[in-house]
Amino acid sequence: MIKDGSFVLIDYVATVKETNEVFATTVEEEARKAGLFRAGEEYEPRLLVVGSAWFPRGLEESLVGHEKGEKLTVEVPPEKAYGARDASKIRSYPIRKFRNADSRLQPGAGVEVDNKLGVVRSVGAGRVQVDFNPPLAGKTLVYSLEIKDVIEEPVRKLAALLHRRVPSVPVERFKVGIEGSSASIEVPSEAFLIEGLQVIKRALFNDATRFVPELKEVVFVERYAKEEQRPAEKPAEAAPAPQAQGKEIEAAPAGEGSRS
Repeated sequence: MIKDGSFVLIDYVATVKETNEVFATTVEEEARKAGLFRAGEEYEPRLLVVGSAWFPRGLEESLVGHEKGEKLTVEVPPEKAYGARDASKIRSYPIRKFRNADSRLQPGAGVEVDNKLGVVRSVGAGRVQVDFNPPLAGKTLVYSLEIKDVIEEPVRKLAALLHRRVPSVPVERFKVGIEGSSASIEVPSEAFLIEGLQVIKRALFNDATRFVPELKEVVFVERYAKEEQRPAEKPAEAAPAPQAQGKEIEAAPAGEGSRS
């Protein structure tokens, strides 16, 4: 049964109640239907740790008491999702502040102002109105979901946390083990050049020691082996010249010939 701290894998389709617009899903078919499909993205059950705040609080709380295999429809009000809209987060700027922005500046476009991300609400009279509220602020969200698994074993929990941080490499390619309070993760060569790998390692350590309390350290192993050079092949020996076939014709001795 799911409780606070449980590791849960869920498939879901998330919509805005007011418009029935799909804004997120783990199901490829649903992503294609909603026009959200992105090549290269992994469409598979997503890890949710109850209490992690990776998902809206209302969604996490709704899973408590349920079990693997159940299908649920969960309605999450704004106060348990992304909060109410805050009018003070809507600001107006002179258009000259955006002189380096894309010339197609228009309502709905994302912009960065003073190191903050916002959405353009209107453009006119030499001014641009930008909304810094989260896009889903003030919205009631509806999740249609299926609980695909509830993970209990510490080593599987660690593997799930690893896959969340490094989805581009199959988790089976990593060697994950736990002995006492120490975990070890052997990193495959195809992950060596992942951008920000050192930052990912630190984040994974933080996840592991937070959500798998018995762990006190995580050891990452990267193996670099010298490639054995194959001996150069000897050039093939030249084949002997073929001998002439047939009988040799002897020349007649000098002075001899046919008589007339």
